[in-house]
Amino acid sequence: MSQKGNNDVFKALANTKRRMMLDLLLSENYHITGLAKKLGISVPVATRHVKILEACGIVKRKKYGRTHIISICVDPPQKAAEAFLQTYTVDMAKGSSVLDVLQKVSSVKMKRIGNNEFVASIDGKEGLYIYEVDGVISDKTITEMQLNKNTVIRWKRLIPASEREITVKIKPTP
Repeated sequence: MSQKGNNDVFKALANTKRRMMLDLLLSENYHITGLAKKLGISVPVATRHVKILEACGIVKRKKYGRTHIISICVDPPQKAAEAFLQTYTVDMAKGSSVLDVLQKVSSVKMKRIGNNEFVASIDGKEGLYIYEVDGVISDKTITEMQLNKNTVIRWKRLIPASEREITVKIKPTP
């Protein structure tokens, strides 16, 4: 994602009305008029907000004549996190493993659990890591997965992200 693309995502998520719009779209698709009504804004203002969200790839629009239905494309926090994605291009020999590729660009620490070995940290960032090859999560270990063609490997560190905060107030007993 380009620096401009990164700025577009953060600009889109910086506005309260757009975040409210995304919250609505997480549960169902909306007609632009329906979004405007729910948010208490005019249709032209809602349309401008949708265009900003579309430009950065968070929402998409389907047109049925003059009716425009808006739906979410990607989880907004995920889209924002991708702004920090580090990208590399490396030359490797045919049959190299996913681990060989990762070790070429990063410092990797492995952890053995039973008979399996897992990535425990990349460049000092500990966590649970999974990888995708050309957009598909592999069912092979990083040493078993051998690469025989040009491919894109994406590493994902699974980190706890807060989605809800609930304040509990205990009623006094009478």
